[in-house]
Amino acid sequence: MCLIAFAWQANRRYPLVVAANRDEFHARPTEAAHWWMQPPGLFAGRDVRAGGAWCGVDRRGRFAAVTNVREAGGGQTLRSRGLLVRDYFQQFGSAEAWAEQMLEQGPAYGPFNLLVGDLDSLWFVSNRGRTRHRRLGPGVHAISNGHWGDHWPKTDRAQARLSTQLDANCFTPAAAFELLADTDAAPEAELPDTGIGTSRERFLSSLFIRSPQYGTRASTVITRSHDGTIDFHERGFAADGAIVHRVHQQWTLDRNNHP
Repeated sequence: MCLIAFAWQANRRYPLVVAANRDEFHARPTEAAHWWMQPPGLFAGRDVRAGGAWCGVDRRGRFAAVTNVREAGGGQTLRSRGLLVRDYFQQFGSAEAWAEQMLEQGPAYGPFNLLVGDLDSLWFVSNRGRTRHRRLGPGVHAISNGHWGDHWPKTDRAQARLSTQLDANCFTPAAAFELLADTDAAPEAELPDTGIGTSRERFLSSLFIRSPQYGTRASTVITRSHDGTIDFHERGFAADGAIVHRVHQQWTLDRNNHP
């Protein structure tokens, strides 16, 4: 994912709300969200090339999502960031334990921001920036390809709009998809400086990115309600922004498998 707006314990109906965009090269092969055979009980899209996932939820209500961290010139990626998500669901430990483990193993991966959660807690982990390990309290947040606490136009806009929807009790998956579809670029004066030049900063500043080679490949909206209902909505996009698939899966939290 390259944009994740989320609400944790901030709404009376939904303990967890996620609205996220995955930006990627259109040539990279991808499978739409589906039930995985391994790890069992995971519902997520799949990166065919490396075998990982960018965002997923399992039958126990555990959640994980990852973004890369933008760096000029890039660097060698030892392991795919998508494995940070996939492998969380391979084990049965808590989100806290996985966050601590990934903090230690962070140097083995390319620059990343990772969210991992269970029914009791939500954690942020990164191998870049000043904040690399944090338990998140109740609230509405957004993270993109910067460091925790960076104020980028796209994250500030997504956070504010999701917060408004929840506060006004007008949040719906359709409203969240509308939020994620925003193609307005930020004013030049508000652009971050990550070393890639003004024109590219502007191109990447919209919530939804569209171009022939690189852009928003999928939008995902996830809710977990207090009654244990989990809804996973996904829309996949072609290079011109046309919707090429829609996925909706609903299930009831399996509390019997929660340690």
